[in-house]
Amino acid sequence: MKDLIKEILIEFHQDELPNVIKRAIDIPKLPSTIRKAFIFIGMRRVGKTFLMYQHMENLIANGLDKRKLIYINFEDDRLASFKVDDFQTILDVYFELYPDFIHNNDLHFFFDEIQNILDWEKFIRRLLDKEKMSIYITGSSAKLLSKEIATSLRGRCLTKEIFPLSFSEFLNYNNIRESPYLTSKDKSVIKHYCHNYLTHGGFPETLQLSENLRRQTIQSYINAAVFRDVIERYNLSNSALVKTFLNHCLQNIAAPLSVTKLYKTLKSLGETATKSNLYMYLKYFEDAYLLATVPLFDYSARKRQVNPSKVYCVDSGIIGAYSIKIAMEYSHCLENAVYIYLRKKEYEGIYYYKTHSGKEIDFVAQSLNGQIELFQVCVELSDEKTKQREITALVEAANELHITHARIITSDTTEHYEINNITIDVIPYWQWSINYPPLPIAV
Repeated sequence: MKDLIKEILIEFHQDELPNVIKRAIDIPKLPSTIRKAFIFIGMRRVGKTFLMYQHMENLIANGLDKRKLIYINFEDDRLASFKVDDFQTILDVYFELYPDFIHNNDLHFFFDEIQNILDWEKFIRRLLDKEKMSIYITGSSAKLLSKEIATSLRGRCLTKEIFPLSFSEFLNYNNIRESPYLTSKDKSVIKHYCHNYLTHGGFPETLQLSENLRRQTIQSYINAAVFRDVIERYNLSNSALVKTFLNHCLQNIAAPLSVTKLYKTLKSLGETATKSNLYMYLKYFEDAYLLATVPLFDYSARKRQVNPSKVYCVDSGIIGAYSIKIAMEYSHCLENAVYIYLRKKEYEGIYYYKTHSGKEIDFVAQSLNGQIELFQVCVELSDEKTKQREITALVEAANELHITHARIITSDTTEHYEINNITIDVIPYWQWSINYPPLPIAV
């Protein structure tokens, strides 16, 4: 193992860093008196590794010797037999190669997909307690957020969820610069890219692929994640059932998921699933960032439990890759993109809501201080019946929840309503998601 680790370290220091798509994700510089490990989690292929490369580039650009960086990818086949005791070998080999750095406090260790190594957190805790280097970790499992990990690291970690490119990052990738002052041409260009973003998604590797190849690539991401992060990790025997359940969810994004109804359907088809198995699989899918569930907002715990959650995914490109409802695809892509944007805002909770009369509100976002915001999603409001349905639902919900402001996120409509002391702003997704001020469009 020692010779192998030496080979990996020398190889990393000799090779050029790969080109990266710049992400608008900051990694703060901590005071020397604060010892924290930075943990980046998210689904496979969302760009966690390249975010670390981006940070390496920034460090080197600011004058850091590349030899003061260590990068280990624990999905490297050469490390298949790596055990927790081998972590010490990394330190031994590194300081044998660079003994002059043994007392330096500007070393940076990057560990990729570290969750593959059982008891990895024990080594990280020891580094935090005994050493001086900065530590960066990626993982594909939400279990890196679990109480057990937090307890093991004694609260000495900062965790950041990483998703595929945001719309703002997607514009930057396409060399479209944001500005608070837009011409009509600027607006048309941004709307064009917004449509592409919502339908194609933001997985970095798929941005230049044809539609067919993009679909195949995204499906390969899902297949790899479900096999390695669900079936293999939890040693599940009925892999066909797991895949059938996941495909059902991915083909019904933005819709309520009734596990009981699905259980009955599968049972009628001869599947041996139990409801407890399906709930367990759903939790595994969430851990692997394959899915996200949004429960009903209600102060009654019983009502929250008996009502189904709605299901979303980490990127709207997944919807197109699995869609069997082409007519509904774009509206689901828009609603899913709104969910991901709200998720990135790190609200305390995101829910959907049903008014007393049964009208549905797509999202209720609750902040850490308990403040509630309402969001309805609708591709367009040109049809008067559609407009009245959406506005009536928001007004009813706002009255029930004692809120005075709500939003409707659309594809391209901008309007403003004042109804019974309730303000409703209608705003296009492209404007809302990149925080453009509601200024007049320049001629």
